[in-house]
Amino acid sequence: MKRKSMGRVIALREIDLEGGDKIRVEIGTPKEFPEGGGYYCPYRIKGIGEGKLRYAGGVDSVQALELMLKCIATDLYTSEEFKSDRLRHMGMKNLGFPVFDAIADLVPKDDER
Repeated sequence: MKRKSMGRVIALREIDLEGGDKIRVEIGTPKEFPEGGGYYCPYRIKGIGEGKLRYAGGVDSVQALELMLKCIATDLYTSEEFKSDRLRHMGMKNLGFPVFDAIADLVPKDDER
């Protein structure tokens, strides 16, 4: 499935990148797959990586949202910028997104700055 449009942005998070730049995480409205059989939720991370439109799919819109948040976390916590300790959200290393169990060890403790 190739989607070209984010549609309406329903949520936004800005993450600080060392040097004063901002990473912008945009979340779109969950939509039903045109083919049926579930929902997808689009997202885009601007400021690192390719900045291309991505999405996660689920059996309903809630699952699509949940999986999309975990996909965002995976993209951020495995980025070169995070690995080089250059990302912060509200001054913290923990960027505030839920993660898949497979990468839970990458998430800093809440009190790490």
